Amino acid sequence: METGTLVKSIKGHDAERIYVVMAVVSDDFVLVCNGKHRKLDNPKQKRKKHLAVLGDVELPQDLNDAKLRKICK
Repeated sequence: METGTLVKSIKGHDAERIYVVMAVVSDDFVLVCNGKHRKLDNPKQKRKKHLAVLGDVELPQDLNDAKLRKICK
């Protein structure tokens, strides 16, 4: 799992939400955003084992919350 991976939360109060991995914190944790519930300026730290990988996406250079919401749809 690396930056730009499209994932689905399978555990927690945010289960079934789609996110994009923004950064890898450690072997167990990543930072995820979706532009709606989690904006780019406030990413959520999530355990990798609580995420299901859906695929990889190409992140644009000028990424903002609106573009992130469109990617997650």
